Amino acid sequence: MFEDAERAGRRTFGLVIPTHRRPHLVIQAVDSALRQTRSFDRIVVVVDGVDDPAIAALAEAPVEVVAMPHAGVATARNAGVARLTTEWVCFLDDDDLLHPEYLARVEEAVAEVPDRAAMSSWYWSFAESPGPDDEIAARTLDECLDAAAHAVPRRDMTYLDIEGRSFDLLLERLRGSMSSAAVRRDVLRRAGGFPDGMTTAEDWVMYVNVARFAEWHTLPERLAFFRDHAGTNTRTGSPGNGLTTLRAIRSFWEPTHLPTPPHRPLVAYRAEYRHVLGWTLEAARAHRDRPAFREALALSRAILPRRTDRLRAAVPGSVRRRLAGLLRPGAGPSLS
Repeated sequence: MFEDAERAGRRTFGLVIPTHRRPHLVIQAVDSALRQTRSFDRIVVVVDGVDDPAIAALAEAPVEVVAMPHAGVATARNAGVARLTTEWVCFLDDDDLLHPEYLARVEEAVAEVPDRAAMSSWYWSFAESPGPDDEIAARTLDECLDAAAHAVPRRDMTYLDIEGRSFDLLLERLRGSMSSAAVRRDVLRRAGGFPDGMTTAEDWVMYVNVARFAEWHTLPERLAFFRDHAGTNTRTGSPGNGLTTLRAIRSFWEPTHLPTPPHRPLVAYRAEYRHVLGWTLEAARAHRDRPAFREALALSRAILPRRTDRLRAAVPGSVRRRLAGLLRPGAGPSLS
């Protein structure tokens, strides 16, 4: 089928799904990829670990399964991209799901503006037992589709609309999702793919470096379902995640051979970078990890040159909340 598409001159789309010890979830992710109304030309599942149970779980699936020694999600994604020869590369995390119309919409958007080279879409957040930030109660794709048909979106997705200022706005924060990302393969290759060894913020680095070559176009439809569960990397609260994110931010401002599109000066991003530093310091306190605390402060000097910003970030959250309460109108002691 892939060779036929190439001979016919059609655009070709490959999908990379990295997975690590989530066989029950990656099966659902693969199923959502196979249920596209416009089929992927190739689907590559990269199993991050040669003894991973996903290898057996996917033995009968009509996808290409590649097992590699455990090296982390960034290396796994790079390995998947290296297997593809399609014009476009799409990505899906092993715990997320694609809407059946995802690839059809991506292809339509490329047909409308052939120069487009990078895209993502809005998405739904779901969980089996939803929390305050989740929009859908579901476990499977069918349950997600049924719920989405009448659910009221609670998350404002317009922050993802960055076309025209992609590089500048991505320096501020990650404004895109991995499980709806589609990038032309030649652009992804020039951008360097993903930083090997990183297990956090590797998606942010990819988004920023792709934006050095192309604007990110966002499809204003919820075409993916993001699963919220206890095993997600963002829920671990590890100071290591914060340190990796601080290193990623620092790398954005280091000299590079890659193009550097117009953007604001470093000081303009200090509120967002202060937030990352504050989160990392809080995590280091919670884990009683003094080396991580010291390293976070050392890393922050490159991205928060003003000492006052570093001091503000270092104030414990409990103290900030107490001060905010005291400064709220009417919160002071009564004089009557």
